[in-house]
Amino acid sequence: MPRLCSCLIDLLCLPGRWVSWLTLPLILAITVSVISAAAGVTVLADWDGTLPILGKALTVNTLTDVQWYIFALLVLFGGVWALRDDAHVSVDFLSLMMSRKQRLWVRVFGDLGFLLPFSLIICWYGYGFTQTAFRTGEGSTQGGLDARWIIKAALPVCFGMLAVFGVVRGIGTLIWLARGGHDGAGDNDATTKGA
Repeated sequence: MPRLCSCLIDLLCLPGRWVSWLTLPLILAITVSVISAAAGVTVLADWDGTLPILGKALTVNTLTDVQWYIFALLVLFGGVWALRDDAHVSVDFLSLMMSRKQRLWVRVFGDLGFLLPFSLIICWYGYGFTQTAFRTGEGSTQGGLDARWIIKAALPVCFGMLAVFGVVRGIGTLIWLARGGHDGAGDNDATTKGA
């Protein structure tokens, strides 16, 4: 794969690497919510007025919302990273019956024929979904986090990144195949890994 394509793919994976550090606050939120629930404490802290995102208090429901917000970010941003490293679900029994070049042609078709249009559709509807949440001031009605539009905005952003990933990897793979599978990069790049 051309070096520029590999660099762009690595850049698209960078947010997934950063977001992976949210695993630590996720563990903390789970631990505190379990201990609080066992102790019968529902409100951990409250204050006068409202704070952005947190609202009027920090509750067990706030921690529950934090958990699914973090989990959503891990899955969405980690999706690009997992796709690059071939850590996603694949149909190995079909792949084993194909030559390396056949697998790469299937990958190009999958990236440009399936991943790209699917990602663009999710971006389109996800953007509207986010706009509605922002306009209506959607938030938790059970004492959780306010401003749900923030987490909903991750949907079109991450699927936009997947769309760009599909285009870059598809074009990079086509270039690699057109060169006869030789570009000096060897088998260590994202195009040929697992192929």
